[in-house]
Amino acid sequence: MISKSCKYAIRATVFIASKARQDVKLGMKEIAAEIEAPAPFTAKILQMLNKNRIITSLKGPYGGFYCEQDQLDLSVLEIVNAVDGLAVFRECIMGLHICSDEHPCPLHHKYAANRDNLLKTFEETSIRSLAEDLSKGFAFINNPGYEGI
Repeated sequence: MISKSCKYAIRATVFIASKARQDVKLGMKEIAAEIEAPAPFTAKILQMLNKNRIITSLKGPYGGFYCEQDQLDLSVLEIVNAVDGLAVFRECIMGLHICSDEHPCPLHHKYAANRDNLLKTFEETSIRSLAEDLSKGFAFINNPGYEGI
């Protein structure tokens, strides 16, 4: 449903946000390694997140990517909107141009409820809450034993 870019964007944002209390600015390569994504791909994602004010970047020798306090309170839906747009919550799972309750695809009624629940979850989940779970070790954004790209 959401793109690979969007999944990486969520992971990158959560990782960056998890370092907010430490007032740490992270480099692109460090972020790419942590989220298990190619560096050039990560760079494009980080630019997009910065452009949409989901994360902040600072250039220079003491620069890097970080989250400001107000950015931590954004919902995950803000990330999805910045990367994929909100159309992903209206599109047909089977790719039909016209799919609705009146003209459903074979999966419409089963998929619509799950799609609506996911939208609600993204709306109600803050970046801060995911970052706190990551910081406390309750959740992970990479695979066990991953050694980097």
